Amino acid sequence: MDYTFWTLVLLSVAALWYVFSMFVGRSRLHMRLARFRSQGRFSILDDALSGNDGSGFARDYRAGLSSRNFDIAINIEDGDSRPGLDSEEVRRIMEAQGVSFDKARLIRQQQLMQRNGIDPSTGMPLDPKAVTFGK
Repeated sequence: MDYTFWTLVLLSVAALWYVFSMFVGRSRLHMRLARFRSQGRFSILDDALSGNDGSGFARDYRAGLSSRNFDIAINIEDGDSRPGLDSEEVRRIMEAQGVSFDKARLIRQQQLMQRNGIDPSTGMPLDPKAVTFGK
């Protein structure tokens, strides 16, 4: 009896901790951004938004190629020197189909998979000679 009770208590606490950590994890980004603003370290992103920065991520951010699911503000704030997103194709899909940034990224990824012989819905190769193990 005691063993079952304490097992259920432990599992309940673990489940509550997991659910709580999901919500806290999302707010950490907002806390980090607020801390940057309060410390005056947010000038890089402010410069990017005003058009003073010509880096690829800043250009993509100004063009609206960022979302809650795919936020590139941290890349700009950290001074990421990479050229930015592969944005022309995503931007073209957004304009042609009238979809959001996230949906355009999904469509682009599915098109890339299809071009490379991969079924976009399952992730399995379309080549009839392909050998897979498992389900």
